[in-house]
Amino acid sequence: MVKICFCSSQKFRPELEKFIKNFQNISKKNMRSFIILHPEFEKKERDFELSSEKVRLENIAYRKSIPGLVYNHLFRKVKQADVVFIFNKDGYVGANTYGELFAAAIDSKLIFALDHRFLMGNYPNDLYDEPSASYLIHDIVKTPKELFEKIK
Repeated sequence: MVKICFCSSQKFRPELEKFIKNFQNISKKNMRSFIILHPEFEKKERDFELSSEKVRLENIAYRKSIPGLVYNHLFRKVKQADVVFIFNKDGYVGANTYGELFAAAIDSKLIFALDHRFLMGNYPNDLYDEPSASYLIHDIVKTPKELFEKIK
């Protein structure tokens, strides 16, 4: 059974959850099963999720939880996956998602992304393009249906 690891900034938690749910519905309708590995975002107030990582790291509890969450996602999810999907809405990737992308590439995973751009910085207004990341992507996939078609 194919294992798919979804990677995203927690800013996009609701959108990612909707994308995954739609993917699962399409898979079920087509009688295909996949093992879904997704980020374990601690559900926080939406304002906290939307703030910059710099601001979030000022929260001591959050700061202490990050290393374990990142380690878990990298080594228990990205490493085990057959396919990695980078949910880079509006092209944005945070530092942790960027690291997950490179970990997937080093491990020769099949990598898809939502957007062809890889923008880093302070979302949404102070971003810069990180061009090297685009070379690691096998294809751009805009919808859950497209993702299903690529890996079915």
